[in-house]
Amino acid sequence: MRDHSCPVDISIRPGYVGGMMELAVRADNAQRSTSQAATTPKVTIVILNWNGYEVTRECLISLSKIDYTNYGIVLVDNGSADGSPERLGAEFPGVILIRNQKNLGFTGGNNVGIRRALEENADYVLLLNNDTVVAPNFLSELIRAGESDKRIGLLNPKIFYFKPSDRIWYAGGSLSIWKGIASHRGSRQVDRGMYDSPEEVTFITGCAFLIKAEVIRKIGLLDECFFYTSEDADWSIRSLNAGYKALYVSSSVIWHKESMDTKHNAGKRFRDFYNVRNMILLARKHARPQHWPTVLLSLSLMLGYRTAGYSVRGEFERVGALFRGLWAGCTHRDISPSVPSGGCERGSSMEA
Repeated sequence: MRDHSCPVDISIRPGYVGGMMELAVRADNAQRSTSQAATTPKVTIVILNWNGYEVTRECLISLSKIDYTNYGIVLVDNGSADGSPERLGAEFPGVILIRNQKNLGFTGGNNVGIRRALEENADYVLLLNNDTVVAPNFLSELIRAGESDKRIGLLNPKIFYFKPSDRIWYAGGSLSIWKGIASHRGSRQVDRGMYDSPEEVTFITGCAFLIKAEVIRKIGLLDECFFYTSEDADWSIRSLNAGYKALYVSSSVIWHKESMDTKHNAGKRFRDFYNVRNMILLARKHARPQHWPTVLLSLSLMLGYRTAGYSVRGEFERVGALFRGLWAGCTHRDISPSVPSGGCERGSSMEA
């Protein structure tokens, strides 16, 4: 029987906060092997926090137990109002903490961390969701795979749901520009070893997006037009178009609590709005004329299905969010394949 239980103890124990934790996570920890650091690529892990003290703390604790040594952590706080940046900064003094004055979204917040990583001459940048817990060897396995072929530019681990921990959240992904959507292979399936081989993919999820710094310098930062969701699909397309390979690494494993910050802080209407809006923006940026009939069919089916379901349940605010997203996606102006990192107009935001 396969053991899918999370091997990292993230329980909160009296007396654990303080010196022990500080030693575990300091980027310049004296226990790190200088010989290994000199021969392995430098990785900067970028984590966003948005009013998510508990989940971010558990993520950082799990990272303190990994066996890869040549890494640093940049924690970007996206305008939290719950005191979490102060608490996390005090508990993890070895982590670089950057505080944004307001919520810049997944794209803008991560771009702040990515710029810092490039300034620090990182060889790889890992965008890691704060609602994840990682296996001790997850990063070693990713880097080993990335270093095996210079054409590999971006990588993902195998990702399980945190609960139940034997169910797959992501085991490789594909992107269909004909439908305008990305999909996860194996989603919600019990893992029985059917996705245990590394494989080239066409979609890398932003949950744990490892990318070589040379790729970022070639294709640019995340496109801030997307704000939340679809930015990973856009980055995947741009990387593949630049000639790089995307790889799913089955031997690297993490667990995902799935959108904890968004569920807690923004709610369902927020996700409905951006799912529709960004599906349209992604198609406008990358689809060719021959793709549009099937893109529009896919969009129509999705809107019809969700509108019917929400209406039956009396969730009419969510129906409104869908159609505000439709309007925002159609009227947004700053979309161009030649502009990898544009700015969004106010009229295309959820607040409009």
